[in-house]
Amino acid sequence: MNNNLAKEIKENGIVKIKNFLLPKELIRLSNIVNFYKAPKGDKESVFLTNFKILSIKLLKFKFRSLAHTYELAKFKKKKKLDQIARDFFNKQVNSNYIDGYYSKVDNKDILPWHTDQAYSGSKKPDTKFYNPDNFYLKFFIYLTNVSSNNGCMSYIPKTHKIAYEIRKGIYNKEISYQPYWSLKDFRNIVKDNQNFLNKKTSSEIIENFLKDTEFEDSINTTNKYDYNATAGTMIIFDEGGIHRGSKPTLNDRMVIRYLIKPS
Repeated sequence: MNNNLAKEIKENGIVKIKNFLLPKELIRLSNIVNFYKAPKGDKESVFLTNFKILSIKLLKFKFRSLAHTYELAKFKKKKKLDQIARDFFNKQVNSNYIDGYYSKVDNKDILPWHTDQAYSGSKKPDTKFYNPDNFYLKFFIYLTNVSSNNGCMSYIPKTHKIAYEIRKGIYNKEISYQPYWSLKDFRNIVKDNQNFLNKKTSSEIIENFLKDTEFEDSINTTNKYDYNATAGTMIIFDEGGIHRGSKPTLNDRMVIRYLIKPS
């Protein structure tokens, strides 16, 4: 089954697994995230990044947080998430990031359309471009129901292939750097380097992407790429693909994330 998941992610960039959590697992993980009610990026939402963070928690006597970190790490092992990642990357992996965050009802997208690993969208190139193969496979576990315009993940299939070739092209100095974190900028870099990308992926993938994302040039948007999910569903995706987190308009949203990359 892991190999099938890996193949689907490699092809489309994303896969959804319904009922990934057992009822008792859903309750337990929900209780952990609900205990902190920490927003995305808050230090209380992060359980594990490295041993330095664990040491700081220990020195500050944050034993509850350490216990939760241990429990979440144990859960990852039980569900064999590292094995799925190894099958995807075809190499050993490093899973040193776990967080769980709470998004309150809001009329703003949690994150607009974007791609990760895009040098932070900087207008000036970084002094060092990173290896294009050094990216995360993200395991996104919903602890609440999500739907269109209510906190769901939206992901444009196959765009991870385009993003990889852009990263690689910049890294190898085959194309010039320009910002491409946002969908608008991503479309621009694709159009500016369309001949190059046609050779690296396929003209069909490039043409479909440009056609399917024309909504970015207007006031209209789309729910075509929304991944509606019930609590307990897990989505695994290549972070390079174009994706967004829609606005949680109906209920607060809780998620647990595991980020795994090659060693």
